[in-house]
Amino acid sequence: MAKVVRATAMFAFALALVTFGVRFFSGTASAVGKPKMPSLPRASESPVTNVELKVLDEIVSVSDSKPMIPQSLNPLSALQIPFLAAATQTGGDSDGTADLNPIGRSGVRALLSVQKIGRTETVTGFATGLDPYKAYVSLFYDAGSPGSGPCACIPSNPPPAALAATCKATNAPPVNFSQMVIGYWLPLIGSSTRTLQILKAGAPDAPGGAAFVELEKIGSVSIREDTQLGTPLPSAPDPGRFQLRACGKFKVSK
Repeated sequence: MAKVVRATAMFAFALALVTFGVRFFSGTASAVGKPKMPSLPRASESPVTNVELKVLDEIVSVSDSKPMIPQSLNPLSALQIPFLAAATQTGGDSDGTADLNPIGRSGVRALLSVQKIGRTETVTGFATGLDPYKAYVSLFYDAGSPGSGPCACIPSNPPPAALAATCKATNAPPVNFSQMVIGYWLPLIGSSTRTLQILKAGAPDAPGGAAFVELEKIGSVSIREDTQLGTPLPSAPDPGRFQLRACGKFKVSK
């Protein structure tokens, strides 16, 4: 009888050891196979600041109001979107426009609009294909100046002496240099796409390109590279300093 009791006790002890071992090793395997995932931070641990919220609001508003323009589009088509937006902001009814195309292989293109009220005119433009490391200025030319060809954006009354044999002289009303100068495309450097927004309302002899010019006296518009940026403007056109990069015929709409 004593042997039976002893055998039963030994069997119970062995069963207890086996049960403990199974539980221990299964728990260890679970701990190794399933590492504890870090808890997500609470809202109070990483608050969003008012500045961040403002930036996000601005990003959303910009993306909603200004759709992206696919780069694969024709450059002129891409130009038309900001050009039309600018026209909408200034009243939308242009008194004159010009579509500027590259001269040579410059790649420079632009659209330009002139809004006239009385003796005040606002010139608005958008250009692409500019060299980011160079500065560009635009000029008006008299009504006889063509917008393309070998005499593109060359004064016609009179043409420069060096081109007198090539470019035809006309009886178009003359335009002085202050009336010709529109202004510089901004930013001056650092971007291949730039904008132009200039107000011309001065007397015919106003300095620095501020002189108003009647739309009927404008024949063409140019974009020229200023190779001497920082030096004062000359008193007359200087083709050596201002090198032609784009030109277009100016059209009065009404």
